[in-house]
Amino acid sequence: MGNIIEELYYGNLRPEENIVPKDAEYRSINKEISTYIEKFQRKLSEDDFKQLEILFEMMDQVHSMHSKEAFASGFKIGTLIMIESGYSS
Repeated sequence: MGNIIEELYYGNLRPEENIVPKDAEYRSINKEISTYIEKFQRKLSEDDFKQLEILFEMMDQVHSMHSKEAFASGFKIGTLIMIESGYSS
């Protein structure tokens, strides 16, 4: 990766694409979620399942908005810590 500012400018820096939680339960819970979704897909009518997918999409959007704000807040706090501690390159 080149200059971090250039990478940001060109859209090459996307930390959300590289984040995989290290919590041991992460994969297990994701697998359970997939199992439940498959069960609902088999049990619900096509229209009901489409409505459930819309609900999931809205929940994903809300989660994404929250994650974006948490990232921005953490970045700002980190920057303030560097300024306060007299960091210079």
